[in-house]
Amino acid sequence: MSFIQSIIAFIQKYYIDPIVNDSGYNIINTLTWAIILGIAVYFLIYSFQKRNIKIDSKFMAATFPFVIFGASLRVVADAGAISPPFSYALITPNIYFLVFLIAATCLIVSLLLQKYKAVSTFHIPYAAFGCLSILIVYAILFSVGTVAYWWVPIAVAVIGLGATFLFGFAAKKLGSSVFSNKMNLAVLAAHLMDATSTVIGIEVFGYYEKHVLPAFLIELTGSALVMYPLKLAIFFIVVWLLDKSLESATEGETEKEKDQIDQIKNAIKFVIIILGLAPAIRNSIRLFFGI
Repeated sequence: MSFIQSIIAFIQKYYIDPIVNDSGYNIINTLTWAIILGIAVYFLIYSFQKRNIKIDSKFMAATFPFVIFGASLRVVADAGAISPPFSYALITPNIYFLVFLIAATCLIVSLLLQKYKAVSTFHIPYAAFGCLSILIVYAILFSVGTVAYWWVPIAVAVIGLGATFLFGFAAKKLGSSVFSNKMNLAVLAAHLMDATSTVIGIEVFGYYEKHVLPAFLIELTGSALVMYPLKLAIFFIVVWLLDKSLESATEGETEKEKDQIDQIKNAIKFVIIILGLAPAIRNSIRLFFGI
């Protein structure tokens, strides 16, 4: 086999086959997507700062419909509503690029509407575009499927949010300041809901985990419940390091520079929220329809 053929075979095995067969992740493509995500977040933050777009609670709330849209759109592929090769666009990581392009287009249109005084703030049309996208996706889902397990999304939300409250309460009693930040609580809630959807999917319905590290730990322990300590461990390490590193970076800086650092922190945490919330929604809606 020539060098070129080896490269093609490598790409086929680690990148193309997992998309075509929807077989999940491996170490190679996981690291690749993580690097691409990091680069994308950097350029996104840079672009927002250049255009003076604040990554604040209003922006996150307006973007939230696109998170639901993207996660639910993934279920359209699970339901077989779209046939190959078009369905490949709805498989990870392609669906992230697709939803990003849709959301970015809607954001640009919304910013133009604000610029030309058609609206007072871009957040309203931006969120409206996201809500319209949700309606279109669920029109498709209800046309090809019926409700099977209505209780799953409720259970995921109640257990995930309940666990967040309990851990946050316990941490505060122990003197931890990590949970005093609402963004940190949102990060934890998103990932505990993801853990809950995984536990229900595997332990109740017999599904399997596609991500490398969780799959390894579930096989090692024999229970999907390992997702809870895994999520908590990752949460404390990532969020604590992020808060500490950016907190030290603000020392001696001007107010403008501190604001820029806060924007970076908000952007990174928001991406982490999406990485937990999107699979939680996807898993819940998939089980909701019994797919």
